[in-house]
Amino acid sequence: MAAVTTQSASTLKKSAITSRKSSGTSSLTHGKPSAAFALDGTRGTSMESFPKDVSPASPNPLVLYFVKNQITLPIYLVGALILVHVVLPFQHITSKFLYLSHRVEHSGLYVKGPDDVYFVFFWVVAFTFIRAFTMDYVFVPFARFSGISTRKGLTRFAEQAWCCGYYCVFGSLGTYLMYNSPYWLNTDELWLGWPHRELKHTFKWYYLVQLAFWLQQIYVLNIEERRKDHRQMFTHHIVTCALLIASYNYCFTRVGNAVLCLMDVVDSVFSAAKMLKYLGHQRLCDIMFGVFILTWIISRHVLYIKLVLSAMYDSPKLIGYKCFFDPLDDVVSVGDALSSGGGSNKTRMWLGEEQCFTEIVHFSFISLLWILQGITLMWLYMIIKVAVKVLSGESADDSRSDGEQDDDDHSTEAFDDEKAEPKKIDDAEADIDDEATLVDAAADAVELSS
Repeated sequence: MAAVTTQSASTLKKSAITSRKSSGTSSLTHGKPSAAFALDGTRGTSMESFPKDVSPASPNPLVLYFVKNQITLPIYLVGALILVHVVLPFQHITSKFLYLSHRVEHSGLYVKGPDDVYFVFFWVVAFTFIRAFTMDYVFVPFARFSGISTRKGLTRFAEQAWCCGYYCVFGSLGTYLMYNSPYWLNTDELWLGWPHRELKHTFKWYYLVQLAFWLQQIYVLNIEERRKDHRQMFTHHIVTCALLIASYNYCFTRVGNAVLCLMDVVDSVFSAAKMLKYLGHQRLCDIMFGVFILTWIISRHVLYIKLVLSAMYDSPKLIGYKCFFDPLDDVVSVGDALSSGGGSNKTRMWLGEEQCFTEIVHFSFISLLWILQGITLMWLYMIIKVAVKVLSGESADDSRSDGEQDDDDHSTEAFDDEKAEPKKIDDAEADIDDEATLVDAAADAVELSS
């Protein structure tokens, strides 16, 4: 009798797993657990499983709340902001979230200022919504239409489609801004005329939105499943945000623009290659992977190092260790301009009046740039391992990933294999399947009682 009961429990377990697998391609349901995706900040608002450090038994309520409401919560926040902006007389506050602040009246250009924090926060919220919405309602349906049927494949394709779209748009915009600047192919112009405090509207918008994107990436990284290179990714994102904030505060935005362009071009090629993998175009994927390796080495280990060496040796010669004082009396906050009906109530930008380039500031920047290079060198080693496999006749597969642990953005995951053996898929699903776990427990209890 115990044997029969155990066999029945085993049958139930297989049925539960099969049921969960078959529901993996169902439509996404927001606000409640869905079988379409795993719990991951990069997967919209849907949930299939919990990462190991946020298990169903003891979830972090705050994390789960944000994960489940990545579409609805931003809609409520932005909707409330716009409603207050239109209906109530608080435009001097709400406008700081919606528009750039700190315009210089006599030139029409912009400088940095404390009100920029509001604008960055707005775009962090906006990116959370845009990312979740496009993944769930644009990229996942396209992936299904293109023949991707596995839950993992849908998830990974949607992630990389979002990344590819973002890096293509902002990489192109950044390259356009740099191409029309005096520092295009001229590293001396990165330093001459420093501090470069006054920025055009488009450039300031681009820089602050890029900062918002990378801050939002830190949020995503810490609510999704932990990947094998989580520490490297987390360090990379922190260093990137630190460089963006420091370069903006110390008026080194020209250097920041150059670094972002070098990084974005690689990321767009990488995401495109992974999308080809998920769509089943293996030959094109391998070709794109070759383009990715070439682009990676040129941009991140040739041009980037040239940029760092210029920062090390050229900047002290062309700038010098000294302070600059140049008060701007006609800097107007967008909130002050709206509240005063024309800008009579002006904000003195004390933070922008004195700008110092010291040995400590110089050393800090150089250290962050070399840390970023160290992380990319670790990834280069993983890329080479994948390249060796491709040259030996194998497809481009991730040399670092196992199971669900794949990298999102900057890894050399070469594109996880969607044709894994059914037994391995079953085992992976069983590890995270609540129903199957309950059936296992019942079977164990029967064996003990017998």
